[in-house]
Amino acid sequence: MKLTDLSVHRPVGVVIIVIAVMILGAISLTNLSIDLLPDINLPVAVVMTSYSGAAPQEVETLVTRPLEGGLSTLEGLERIQSLSVQNQSLIILVYDFGTNMDQAMLEIRDRLDLIRQALPDGADDPALFRFDPNAFPIIQLSLSGSVSEAQLTSLAEERVIPRLERLPGVAQVSLIGQTPREIHVEVDPHRLAAYQLNLLHIVQLLGTENVSTSAGTLPRGQMEMSLRVIGELQDSEDVRGLPIPLPTGEVIRLEDVAEVKDTTAPTQSYAFVNGQPTLSLNITKQSDANTVAVARAVERELEKLAAELPSFIEINTILDTSQFIRESINNVVRNMILGASMAVFILLVFLRSVHSTLVIAASIPIALISAFTLIYFSGQTLNILTMGGLALGIGLMVDSSIVILENIYKYRERGFHAVEAAKRGAQEIGSAVIASTLTSVVVFLPIIFTTGLAAEIFFPLAITVAFTLLASLAVAITLVPMLASRLMPPSSPAETQGWLTRLSERLGSMLALIGQRYRQALNWAIGHRKTVLVATLLLLGGCLTLVPSIGVEFLPILDQGEILVEVELPVASSLEHTVGVLAGLEQQILDIAEVELVFTSAGQDNMAMRGNAQNRGSMYIRLLPADKRERSTTAVMEELRQLTQSIPDAEVTVSRLDSTGMDEAPVRIEISGHELDTLAELAEEVSWSMAQVPGLANIITSLEQSRPELQVIIDKDLASQYGLTQNEVMQTIRLGFQGQVATVIRKEGEEINVRVLLSEQNRQSVEDLAQLPLVTPLGDSITLNTIARFEQTEGPPVISRQNQQRGVAISADLTTERDLGSVVEDIRRQLEEIPFPEGYQYEFGGQYEQMIEAFGDLTLALGLAVFLVYAVMAVQFEKLMYPFIIMFSLPVTSIGVIVGLFVTGHSFSTPAFIGLIVLAGIVVNNAIVLVDYTNTLRQRGLSREDALLTAGQERLRPIMMTMLTTVLAMAPLALGLGEGAELQAPMAVVIVFGLSFSTLITLFVVPVMYIYMDRLTEWFKRRLKQRKKLLAEPH
Repeated sequence: MKLTDLSVHRPVGVVIIVIAVMILGAISLTNLSIDLLPDINLPVAVVMTSYSGAAPQEVETLVTRPLEGGLSTLEGLERIQSLSVQNQSLIILVYDFGTNMDQAMLEIRDRLDLIRQALPDGADDPALFRFDPNAFPIIQLSLSGSVSEAQLTSLAEERVIPRLERLPGVAQVSLIGQTPREIHVEVDPHRLAAYQLNLLHIVQLLGTENVSTSAGTLPRGQMEMSLRVIGELQDSEDVRGLPIPLPTGEVIRLEDVAEVKDTTAPTQSYAFVNGQPTLSLNITKQSDANTVAVARAVERELEKLAAELPSFIEINTILDTSQFIRESINNVVRNMILGASMAVFILLVFLRSVHSTLVIAASIPIALISAFTLIYFSGQTLNILTMGGLALGIGLMVDSSIVILENIYKYRERGFHAVEAAKRGAQEIGSAVIASTLTSVVVFLPIIFTTGLAAEIFFPLAITVAFTLLASLAVAITLVPMLASRLMPPSSPAETQGWLTRLSERLGSMLALIGQRYRQALNWAIGHRKTVLVATLLLLGGCLTLVPSIGVEFLPILDQGEILVEVELPVASSLEHTVGVLAGLEQQILDIAEVELVFTSAGQDNMAMRGNAQNRGSMYIRLLPADKRERSTTAVMEELRQLTQSIPDAEVTVSRLDSTGMDEAPVRIEISGHELDTLAELAEEVSWSMAQVPGLANIITSLEQSRPELQVIIDKDLASQYGLTQNEVMQTIRLGFQGQVATVIRKEGEEINVRVLLSEQNRQSVEDLAQLPLVTPLGDSITLNTIARFEQTEGPPVISRQNQQRGVAISADLTTERDLGSVVEDIRRQLEEIPFPEGYQYEFGGQYEQMIEAFGDLTLALGLAVFLVYAVMAVQFEKLMYPFIIMFSLPVTSIGVIVGLFVTGHSFSTPAFIGLIVLAGIVVNNAIVLVDYTNTLRQRGLSREDALLTAGQERLRPIMMTMLTTVLAMAPLALGLGEGAELQAPMAVVIVFGLSFSTLITLFVVPVMYIYMDRLTEWFKRRLKQRKKLLAEPH
């Protein structure tokens, strides 16, 4: 190879290039962003439309359905979901992965411009958003102290938030849980009607009287002075004294018809940390910012604030997503270092030469740092998957160097000069090394070109391993021969001392003995080829019987030590009652030994678009670090489920929080149809059936409890006789009972809403509503019941739709008892017994749907990977037979895969599937070297059988070395120890066990198949020769 010759003859140039690449790689590493997982571009858009005063059914009919009809034909749209609640419509547009969302957003806006004309007059313009995972907080802080809430709010807004928002990478700091100051104008409707006024007059008056405006300029000598008329209200006293002109010409004050209170907005939520009231600060980062860097900047700023703020003010961290990221990345780094150390130790023991070991050991950091350059320019981040790719690469990257160095060493033993040995050794085996490396690289090409969530997650791992292997190949054919020509001694004296020398010598003797025994065993296998193949098939068949015992899941569960408990009480529950229930539960949870922190929120609607939240609350529970607690997150969750069963009339869900983005429930059944009552009945039946399936927890439906509703039905004809319109009556009712912000007082940087509503004693009952005075244009006063009647009913607070049909979803989590695949099969059998009426159907969603889609894509990727591996080998050998022989090493790989998953207890998941694809590229490497060397020996004159025996014996040591270095480098990941390791462990287990078993079996199966295929080829050649001879004879 010319490149190898050039490297050997120009060592200084090689060193300079390596140094330059190392510097570039180091610079790239410092600029890489750090996160837990890759950036996932979810192709989701959201359309929100407000329609004030409309019930869910009206929102569905007048807003949601017209929007759905117009948007459903957009190109690339996979599905459309919607929620209709009081006053609001939410439409979620889910596109196919790989869709250009910038173009899609433009098309949605164009379509909304066309649909807007079909919406009712009272509806606002639809607002379009693109779903952004970076919009979620990366840090949540609690602010508490022995001062009033108003003082805490002021301190947060004036001293804390501005400091944090100035930090680089921080997008927004939002304050949650504060009760803003308001001025309430509580009107006496009867006194107001006596003056021939109505509530709308008060709102209009406050809006027009709280204004300052420019009035031009006034000449003053050679200068001009600006004129400004000041009319803004300053405080509640100004509001009380606001003059109101009457139709009779008299003037009264606002305080004559209303009580003005300087108070706060109605309390909508409460928040507590470990039982103490608190405010919450949510910090979101900019979309391109480094999560870890932003978190560190926040930590440093909080340390400064702690020294500056009064001692009775406490700022504590509730949630810090960077903590798990740092621990996970550090864990992968530790596993990489441990794996690399074990691989180097194996090399030292096998090679029995410090010089030779250093040659290969030097290639590891050089290849790794080189790969950082490619990772940076490909736009990836440092996360547990790219780091996992590097860890996998460590085991694979030394393979090429080992094979080349071993061959160079063979020539040194024969007495060749170091430079000549380096050239000959690299040239002889170089093409096989390139082919074996390319087979490992090409298996990732199908993953790169697949779509879907799994591809979004694992694409960085695939591209990282490919970069690492390409970098290692470049090092193996340039740097390794150059270093070997300068550092490798002429023989292999034991350069190490002490116990390692003795171990090395014993291992050398043992390897020699193993080589002899392997030659004898291979000779027997060649003579008993049918027995070998039958035994292999029986072993494979026996392993297949273990498959039903291996579970199936989409992604492994990460043990982050974070739990979310959501509590929903009966719909009529007051906020105060909800707070009381949560407070009692919070104290019981704090008594659990593994619990470090409990953040409780009541009244905050954690599920968007679910309407009134006063009967709901949630508890974020942070456990102690994994190494400081005896039980897993799952075990604590089981105790919490038992604990929450004692809450009467409550629907409680206990779920784990993780950072994989898998917010979808593992099991989700979506029922679609038309009638809400029928959907509710079916949902109840399905929920009951699911409860009979072992392994399920948190079975909940998307149907909300029906909420009592008082409908005011206005007689339009009768109202018009009094000169009133329906809209005027509706506005008066909403204004009186809900209130309306009429104006805003701005004073010293503070904004105070002035809210107009009926006095509290006049909005307590149906009778108060019925007696609500209405003032006609003629100044007469009538009550509401004069022109309206009242009906009490119940209605759904939320109407869900899926692909333009009404629907209901039943979701459930899994316990540790069973896997996702077997649970879904049991649910299918249960659902077959439920008669679904015509027009009603169900389908599975959630993580199961994602798993089916991912497995389908990865199955195609595996098939393409196998073909590409064969194609690379066919190009290498320039024959179709030899690659076919090598491909027989693939089926036996499944023996190790099945045994590995069965023994370790891992389910077959997406990471395991990725490991299977990786195996398709690396298990053939040893067979390539074996077949290639066999062909070389046959060209030198050896018989087929002797060439196989000699190649097997001479290639045994490098084959065992490459297998052991890969296995031991991956072993720390396979053990699944430390934070975040759960996502990589199944992949590592598949590779470790698959490679180990396939290597041992391939050493016998490939030579056997070589003979069979070679004989078949010779038979075809003889037949072809005979045919040509017959055709050549004269007839």
